[in-house]
Amino acid sequence: MTEAMKHRLVGAAVLIALGVIAWPVIFDSSPVREISQRSQIPEEPVSERFTVAEPGRPQLPPEPDWSAERESAAAGAPSDPQTAAAPQQALPAVTAADTLPASAAGPARAPEAASRPAPKELRPVPPVATDAHGLPQQWAVQLGVFSQIANAREIQQRANAAGFHAILQSSGKPGAQQYRVYVNPKLDRADADAVASEVQRKLGLKGYVTRYYP
Repeated sequence: MTEAMKHRLVGAAVLIALGVIAWPVIFDSSPVREISQRSQIPEEPVSERFTVAEPGRPQLPPEPDWSAERESAAAGAPSDPQTAAAPQQALPAVTAADTLPASAAGPARAPEAASRPAPKELRPVPPVATDAHGLPQQWAVQLGVFSQIANAREIQQRANAAGFHAILQSSGKPGAQQYRVYVNPKLDRADADAVASEVQRKLGLKGYVTRYYP
């Protein structure tokens, strides 16, 4: 085989290889995918416009004026007959517990049964009286009425130091004010009387039980 024949065979093989590679690219019959140039974002939905009215300020009921009640209570005015304190009910006497008979209980259980007290009867809770405003009526021990606030604060500090809850209130016009000191307001008149006895024992002061208006 001559050199010329070899060159021809090599050239033919190269052409065949190029044809096999280029044929699918040149003669591709699959459809071309088109890319849309338009935006895929949906349009803004149509919404109905509305307005919200500005909320108004709530109307609260007026605060009760306690100045007249305080003045009448301090002057020793008689209280409402319906608010008079009910008599304190006496507690039933506690008796020794009944022991089991010796035939029913063994010797080891007899001392335990004898030392067990009888159950006490609970004192019924009296209903809470209310005033014309529908608020619970309160009673407190008034320690005094002072024209100088320094004297009222001194009594207040003495009562607090003795373990009471002392409250200082003022009434009257500017320049002619009066200062009152109360301790331990209670819903029951009998409880307020007990506080008055405790005040006299601890502070040596004779308190005056009267209606209390916060």
